[in-house]
Amino acid sequence: MTIDSQDSEKKSDAGVNNGQQPEQESKKSLIVTQWRLIIIFILILAVAGMYAWKSMAVKRAEADLTEQATRIITEQNSTFLRLVTVPLVWAVRSEMIRSNYDQINQYLTQFVKEKNMKEIVIAKPDGTIVVATNKKFEGKPVTDIFPASVLKEDKLTVSSLENGDIMVASPVMGLSTKVGVLILLYTPASYNLQAR
Repeated sequence: MTIDSQDSEKKSDAGVNNGQQPEQESKKSLIVTQWRLIIIFILILAVAGMYAWKSMAVKRAEADLTEQATRIITEQNSTFLRLVTVPLVWAVRSEMIRSNYDQINQYLTQFVKEKNMKEIVIAKPDGTIVVATNKKFEGKPVTDIFPASVLKEDKLTVSSLENGDIMVASPVMGLSTKVGVLILLYTPASYNLQAR
């Protein structure tokens, strides 16, 4: 081989290499571009996943907070109603011993005007309603409106009804015997966690 033929082979080899090199570079740049897109896609999925996870965590926290707030409010309402009922029972007791039902009616009429106070009923031990804020109930058996267990109560009880109302039942005790039963219905204030 002569020097000219060697030069021509080098040129032909260089031409072949030059023709393949741009093809390899285009394949490499396509892969690099795809990896960038894949990385961007993975990052977008990660951000969307974190957002969805945080949204679920916030909803779970709101549900827990609502449950806890409901429990606390119910406990506070029960405590409030216990505190309010005791002096009312004392006032009703003194008037029942004197058979002064007009005065009891005035107490109850004023009392039921308070916010969320729904109904107050006084029944004799036999179950007959003698005074009620709803005059339609007077003279009827208490068991037509309330559970029969309220007549058997020997201490103040607070219970929640199915409709969400709170019922307080307390015996009205004379000197040695039960002279009646006071039943109070209270509708708790509703609240909404979304109203901020």
